Amino acid sequence: MLQLKKRVLFLFLSFLVVLTCDSEKASQSFQADFDTVDRTWIGADFWSVPLEDWQVKNGRLECIGKRSNMRVNVLTAFIKEGEGDVSVSVRMGLFKAGKPATAGLRLGIWDEEDQDVRALCYHGHGLDVGVSSERQLVLGPAKMDLPANFDVTDFTLKVTASSSDNGYDVFLEAKDVNGVFAGLAESEIEDMRGLIALFNSHPDRWEVENLACFWFDDLSLSGSKLQNEPDNAFGPILWSMYTLSRGVMKMTAHMPPIGTNDTQTVQLQLDNDGWQTVAEAPIDSNAFVAVFKIENWDATKDTPYRLVYEDNAGAVSYYTGVIRHDPVDKPLVLGGMTCQFGSGFPYTPLVKNLSTHDPDMLYFSGDQIYESNGGYGIYRFPADLAITNYLGKFYMFGWAFGDLMRNRPTVCTPDDHDVFQGNLWGEGGVNNPIEQWQRLTDSSGGYVQPAEMVEVVHKTQCSHLPDPYDPTPMAQGISVWYTDLIYGRISFAIVSDRIFKSGPQKVAWWPGRADHLKQVLPDPFALDEPGLELLGDRQMEFLENWIRDWRGADMKVLLSQTIFMNAATHHGGEKMVLVADLDSGGWPQTSRNQALDLMRKAFAFHIAGDQHLPTLIQYGIDDFRDGSWAFCTPAIYVGYERRFLPEQVGIDIVNPPEHGLPNTGEFYDGFGNPNYVYAVGNPVDEPRQSPRYDHGQDKSSGYGIITFDQIERTITVEAWHFNIDVTTPHPDNQFPGWPLVLSQFDNDGRAAVAYLPTLKIDGLDNPVFELTNEKTGELEYIVRAKGSTFKPKVFSTDAYTLQVGDPDTQVWKKLEGLKPSRDEKKNILEIQF
Repeated sequence: MLQLKKRVLFLFLSFLVVLTCDSEKASQSFQADFDTVDRTWIGADFWSVPLEDWQVKNGRLECIGKRSNMRVNVLTAFIKEGEGDVSVSVRMGLFKAGKPATAGLRLGIWDEEDQDVRALCYHGHGLDVGVSSERQLVLGPAKMDLPANFDVTDFTLKVTASSSDNGYDVFLEAKDVNGVFAGLAESEIEDMRGLIALFNSHPDRWEVENLACFWFDDLSLSGSKLQNEPDNAFGPILWSMYTLSRGVMKMTAHMPPIGTNDTQTVQLQLDNDGWQTVAEAPIDSNAFVAVFKIENWDATKDTPYRLVYEDNAGAVSYYTGVIRHDPVDKPLVLGGMTCQFGSGFPYTPLVKNLSTHDPDMLYFSGDQIYESNGGYGIYRFPADLAITNYLGKFYMFGWAFGDLMRNRPTVCTPDDHDVFQGNLWGEGGVNNPIEQWQRLTDSSGGYVQPAEMVEVVHKTQCSHLPDPYDPTPMAQGISVWYTDLIYGRISFAIVSDRIFKSGPQKVAWWPGRADHLKQVLPDPFALDEPGLELLGDRQMEFLENWIRDWRGADMKVLLSQTIFMNAATHHGGEKMVLVADLDSGGWPQTSRNQALDLMRKAFAFHIAGDQHLPTLIQYGIDDFRDGSWAFCTPAIYVGYERRFLPEQVGIDIVNPPEHGLPNTGEFYDGFGNPNYVYAVGNPVDEPRQSPRYDHGQDKSSGYGIITFDQIERTITVEAWHFNIDVTTPHPDNQFPGWPLVLSQFDNDGRAAVAYLPTLKIDGLDNPVFELTNEKTGELEYIVRAKGSTFKPKVFSTDAYTLQVGDPDTQVWKKLEGLKPSRDEKKNILEIQF
């Protein structure tokens, strides 16, 4: 230890020389005293990880967690490359004794793969300097005992780094409130660039009860290597999401966890020859969102908006964007995304490519968070702690995609991981006791999390959607959000295939997980017991009404969390073989077929996610390819791998598409459902482990682009890889088998038994045709025709009633007793309007 002290003194003197020589270089600075109201959110210049482990209280920053690697990143100042010096000081102290912990400053937080500030906050590594609760001064791997009379409850930590011929020399000093001093130095540190953070950590990976915790205050940064980056600030308005439908604009302003003494409202202003306040909304005290609903919206023009927040000190913050006009004048381009595993955050290649596509609308179908996102686990109880834990992970989603969402409508729907469940069988919102959930391994029905936490998930993800079709709450008072949206003359039904779905414990008799069927059943329909639900009666009633409502719409699209079939044959990195997964939408079969029948009646296309396996399929109900088409979009970043390799497990797959790609064609899934796989994006056999963006690419990460041409009535489906450059065309940029152009009318794949007379309509463009079987009273289908001529196909020789007209003007004509003919070219019927 004496030798170390001599080294410290020698290096301290050399630092004085270096600092004197560099004093004339340009220097920038940053200061923070945390003199705000008490709250969880620290301020726009900082980002805490985990969110719930930090707070501002009594004018200082406190760590209140019990994890390793708890830190507060400084966003708006960082250490730049090149020669020079940087000095950082902070007042701090131990305020809670406990199991050993080290706290202090982290310097030069850097990530070789992605230098975006968001990536650095979650993936960067730096040099730790500080003080341990065991009374040691710490500089990287070097440690030195503090003087016996050093007061660890109140001291100032200062570190100075200066470039030299052999890297960087770093000197650390600590001086307590009584002037007791200690110093430690290291030389030839290879690099010093990147973010600066405050940290409080222990050596174990996960949680430690009674961890020693520190407070921090009076943070000061300066030096010629310091560079201020005010644009990196995040907050107080974090991001916005909005929708526009039927002349109603709804918007959610997302705020951080502010304090009870902070300003509790947000204003919405529009630029109509100058900024005008059109609404003010309260901030929800649990979800920290402010929701706006503006009726009689002029959807014919782009409208700049800004959200305004004035804090209680009078500082005004703005968040700006544009409400785009309703794109009825062009094909609608939709970006489809799902499943954001945090290892790929902030998904920079994907976000960049998505920006290049410039979609008109975004759809995030679920799993905006995973329980491990951020590099730390979850808290289930109590509700307030679970909420803050969820918000910290959900804010990563908004931070990554906020710049895209601010200028285009976004549909965002929660899935199972969003409510901290690996599988969710909501069963109408009933409570799922934690003991039962743990015993049945994600296979029992209901919600594990407190209803208050589930409500926060719904508010943060869905409150900007059009009002629910039926807002009646479920059990425990949990809200619903299923609704419809019309944009660009495309009618979207937004539903949940989770919140009413039955749990597999009702039918499973095999050992192990009830949702994992590992053996071929003689009769897979034995699992299809009466009363089992997929979408539930309430959502089925909604869809019955939706398929008949064609006001302002040319085409229909269903948005849900997962596809209504079981494609994956192999699960996980170990390629575990499953006959079927009851978590897919292939079960229960009767409920699945009822939903598909409704979709088919409206020629609706289906977009979903969840499966981590990009798939383009045509559903079968009674036979192969007699239903709608569906696109399971790639996962933004895959954690849990899935594969469709039917031949490896003895599944017959026949009648492949013309492209001849492997693992495509017609097959029966493990539930006996007939399906046609046109394209599938399997991960590579041995994904690269690093760098992480290549790892995600190999595991089939990516995104979908779907273009709806309202004039030609076509649907162009694209599936793009994660880590590519869309500005440089290459045949491998998309998954094999994509793109594919479909017709709207391909979404009823039934072969015609006969035809009604060809209808020629005079005086009405693109009319809607509603066809009903007079014998059964069943709606056969309802669709808006392309042009003024329509040839109705029918599936029996019964008589039919046909209504034709315009739902927007409510002008209709009704024809009864129409007899079909097997001669497709026979008869022409002219109808005058």
